[in-house]
Amino acid sequence: MLPQLDPTWYASQSFWMLLTFCLMFLMMWRFVMPSMRATVDARRSRIEQDLQETEKLKNEASRLLKDLEETQKDVKLKTQALFAQAQAEAQALAQQTEEAFNARLSAQIAEKEQLLESAKKEALQDVGRISSDLAAQIVQKISGLTIPAEEIDKTTSSVMEKHA
Repeated sequence: MLPQLDPTWYASQSFWMLLTFCLMFLMMWRFVMPSMRATVDARRSRIEQDLQETEKLKNEASRLLKDLEETQKDVKLKTQALFAQAQAEAQALAQQTEEAFNARLSAQIAEKEQLLESAKKEALQDVGRISSDLAAQIVQKISGLTIPAEEIDKTTSSVMEKHA
């Protein structure tokens, strides 16, 4: 029979088993468990810190996202305002340029009309002189009469004034 199953040895085996169990329990309780507890506590603490830091970073990211959206809105509004201002300035400049052009054009038209009027008067005077000379020559060739130049000029002037 096996000695460990012999009832005479149960008391001594029980004693040594109990002594070994108590020594192992004390060693585990005194040396192993504190280091395991420290490791578990450190892990728990680290996880809690990481969760808190994650929450802080999440809140910070949310705040930064809101700031970014507000900044984008502000930039969009400012851009629209600047665009509207630039458009208004461009329209004002175009209108000012158009007005300046129209003023120059009106001045040039008035100047050219005056030149045209003076050229017309000069041409009418030339036509009057030519017609007076021509009328005197025609009357002399057809009738052989010589009419005084003042009378021909007076008649020609009255005809031209009627049709002018």
